[in-house]
This record gives sequence, structure tokens and C-alpha cells, in this order.
Amino acid sequence: MGFNFVRDVIEKNDKRKTALIVADSDLNSKSETYGMFLKKSYRLANYLYDLKVRPGNRIMIMMENSLEIYHGVTASIALGAVYAPTASILPDAQIQYRVDHLHPKVILADNGSCERLKQYGDRVINLEDGNLSRELEEYPETFTRFFDDPSADHVIFFTSGTEGNPKMVLHNNSYPMGHKTTAKWLDLKAHDTHWNISSPGWAKWGWSSYYSPMIAGSTVFNMKYRKFDPENALNAMEKFSITSICAPPTVWRMFLLQDLTSRRLKLRKAASAGEPLNPEIIDRIRNTLGVTVKDGYGQSESTLMVGNLENQRIKPGSMGKPLDPYRILIVDESGNRLPPNTAGYIAVDVSRRPEGLFVSYMNDPSLTAERFRNGLYYTGDMGYMDDDGYVWFVSRSDDVIKSSDYRIGPFEVESALLRHPAVAESAVVGTPDEIRGDLVKAFVVLKSGYSPSEDLARELSMHVRNLVGPHARPKKIEFVSDLPKTISGKIIRKELRKIELEKYRGSGSRNEEKSMGFEFYVD
Repeated sequence: MGFNFVRDVIEKNDKRKTALIVADSDLNSKSETYGMFLKKSYRLANYLYDLKVRPGNRIMIMMENSLEIYHGVTASIALGAVYAPTASILPDAQIQYRVDHLHPKVILADNGSCERLKQYGDRVINLEDGNLSRELEEYPETFTRFFDDPSADHVIFFTSGTEGNPKMVLHNNSYPMGHKTTAKWLDLKAHDTHWNISSPGWAKWGWSSYYSPMIAGSTVFNMKYRKFDPENALNAMEKFSITSICAPPTVWRMFLLQDLTSRRLKLRKAASAGEPLNPEIIDRIRNTLGVTVKDGYGQSESTLMVGNLENQRIKPGSMGKPLDPYRILIVDESGNRLPPNTAGYIAVDVSRRPEGLFVSYMNDPSLTAERFRNGLYYTGDMGYMDDDGYVWFVSRSDDVIKSSDYRIGPFEVESALLRHPAVAESAVVGTPDEIRGDLVKAFVVLKSGYSPSEDLARELSMHVRNLVGPHARPKKIEFVSDLPKTISGKIIRKELRKIELEKYRGSGSRNEEKSMGFEFYVD
């Protein structure tokens, strides 16, 4: 049986209900009902069909949050074109890489990206152009050429890789309904106004700014801004009566630096994704905003695989329980299932391939083969499952610190550091040591009012010792002004490990010239 997400899901929503609200940094907004949103999307789909865009053709989309980006994605899906979101802040070399690998039939742009994209071809379409808007008015507001092969290509996500070129993650047309797990985790309902704080160009925007709220028939809110401002975001939450929000850990930490006591928010549901949220942040948000931030786990390669659901007991620090149809296992390198509370590789049983799991890395067949083996999909992450079936994140598989006979996950050390009042952010890696193999090293960003010192470094080290244990105590602490991150906001621990390795190779154990900040050794 055929399936098209636009025809079979979005069309079922109440056409009179507000579908989209997009605000600018001054909180001026535009909105559309589901009925108007579909009519404009169908006009664009008919226009693209006239430009010879056909099922399987690729459409690159490089736009900021706007009503028009929703029209572009929806028109692509209706037609059966394969859309590829692209972040507008990418350097030219990365845009060229995407164009070279996608060979897009057309590129959808906005006012901010149109001129820049014209160097990559003559099929650049500015969806915010007033002349185009008038031309589209001449096209039918209904659409009949829905492409509905469920096994056909649907979307290509470029991963925000920590090194090298990004991978091309290919999903087929079963991917949208895989987001039933995401909608269930967010607990979205038709009466919700949901805001996913994410920039277009990444899979997370598709997750929570498009597929899951469209499945639920919710109102989707978004903002267009140059730089995220936590105070302005809170103003938007008040003005537009946001009831549900999903944000990365960095944003939750920024919120906690604001005065939240006087805010009149209508927030009822909160979630965090991108990387694990530290338990102490969850506790502080609950105490100040009265909502429990639900952690969850998924990838560009999947939909939500593990999550904390409404009315489910939450264990702070756990990602939650596996969500059907994902059968999550903790295994060793050979695929043998490990007992509870034993750290291993987080894997998915693919004997019955779940909706939402990707098809392949289009530009890296060897990595595809490495990830799909032993009847499993290896996520590249490590964790453990407790006796109650809750999954706990340990680290990326190559982030594990091996010190003496211990295997130390950086996340638990980072979580402990964040419980100290001086620490705003931290990243923990292993730094080479001739005796122990690795020492635990912490890169620490301090809150305003605190200054780097040897005494503070020792205090932080003992703080971790008291909370986690002596084996996890950082022996080196470097105070830095910021941490290296991907464009999507994830800490690049590989870059920090590389710096440490270069120091070690260059001068035994230290090289002050390559330090990022003030470094102290705490024995």
C-alpha cells in the first residue's frame, strides 16, 4: 500500500487550526492555518513539477526558520523529491561539498541565502521573493500527483560530524511515521503550541519542528534570529503561550542563568535532545519552572529510540526506556548481549527493521557495513541497561577514558562538575599518561564571578572525587573561555583529545603554547 506523509497525515489535520507561527527577533509574527499552509505548499509543488522536478530528484534547501521553509519541505514530500536540508551558516567549502554530492535539481533559498547560492547553479529559487509569490498565485492550490512508494528515497541528512567530511544519511519514505516515537515522547497533542529550538539544516529540526508536531496536529512555533538570546526566547514563550518545548542542554543551561521567578509561562511539557542532559540541570529546571525535562535518545540515523514518557517514573540521568518498535540491546563487539548494569555498545536489533531507521550512509559504504553487522545496528554509542530496563548513556564508543584498570565515561564526570556552583560548562577527555594510559582531564568554562586558580582546580577535582569516586577525579583541569562545538552545538571531544595527544607527542606531557587556557595539574 502506498504512503505519502503529506496526503496521509498532514491532510487529516483540522484545516481551520493554526499550523505555523514564525516570529522574528522583535517578536513580530506570521501564521498560517493547516488549510492555508497546505494550499501554499501545493502551489509550490505544482510549480516545481512545471520545472521538471520528479520523484527521486534531489532538492537542496538552505533557509532559516520561516513559513516558506515549511512550504518547501512539504512540496518536496508531496512530489516524491528527495530533500536535503542545509545549514545556512556553513562555509562555502561545505556547501560546495553538498552540491557536488547531491547534484540537486533545484536549490530552495531565502532572502539571506539566495545571492550566495547562485554561484552553485542557475536553479536557485528564492521562496521569499515577492515576484515568485505572485507567480505561485496562478498555480492550483490542490495537488494530485502524490508519490507514495514507501521504499523510495525521502530525505538526506548531512551529519554534523566531529571530523572529516559529513556523512550522507539516507532515509526512505517510511521515515516520517517512525516519528510516532518522537511524538509519543514529546506527548504532543493538537491543543499544544510546540517550540523545538533548532536551526533548519539538521535532522533535529525535522524531528520536532516538522514530523512529530504534524503527526499530532499541533501548532508549531519557531523563531528567526541571528544569535540565540535566552531572555528573548523566554519573552517569546510568554507572548505566544508555548506549552511544549524541546531544547538542547546548552539552552537549558542558558535558561538557568536567567531570572525565571517572575516569568508567567504556560509551559506544560519539556524535553531535551542532542546529547544527554545532566541530572542536576533536570532538578534545577523542575524547581524553577515546575516541569520535568524528559531526556531522550536518537540520532540523525533514526527517530527517537529511547525516551522518558509521560506518567513513567523518571530516573534522573537515564535516557529512559526503549520505545517500540526499537528493540535496544547492550552488546559487546561480537554482538553478544551483556547482562544488566554492564557497559557495552548500544545497538538495535534489525531482524525486524524498525520504521525510522536509516537505509545507509550514501557516501561511505564501509561505515554502513561497520554499523550493520551481527543482525544489529551499532549506534556508535556506549551505555548500559539497568535491572528495570532503563538505558544509561556512558559515552561515544571512542570517548571512553581508559585510566589504569578503569573505563571512565566522560559524561558522569561532566555531570559532577556541573553540580559545582562555579562551573557553566565542561568537557572531559583522556590525556595520555605513560603509567596510567590516560589521565582524566577536564576543560572547564567558569560562570561569571569566578576566576581560574590552582585552588579552584583542586576544589573541582575533589568535588568529582566525592561525587563519582577517586578513579574519576580529574588530574588535569584547564580553564577555557569556550569549548569546541559542531554547528549544531555538540561538544567536539575528539578535537580536545587531538590537542592533548599533540601536547604529549610534542613535549612529553605538556606544551603550554598549545593550551587553550589556564591549565593546572592536581595530584
